[in-house]
Amino acid sequence: MPSYDYKCKDCDKAFTITKSMNDLTVPDCPECKSENVSKVWGGFIVAGKSNSDDSSSSKCGSCSSSSCSTCGG
Repeated sequence: MPSYDYKCKDCDKAFTITKSMNDLTVPDCPECKSENVSKVWGGFIVAGKSNSDDSSSSKCGSCSSSSCSTCGG
């Protein structure tokens, strides 16, 4: 099951809940029991994304150089 990050707008408590993707309910804050909670949107990785078509960007996700011995770019 996926994990979702939330933050309480009343006490600023950040917390993570593991629940089904089909469960659309917003949890109460575990610290102060407030219902004034919002989902925290994080980044995600798109599988299969390649920078090979863009010659100005790095070929390697771990460095800012467009050519290095680590990634062979």
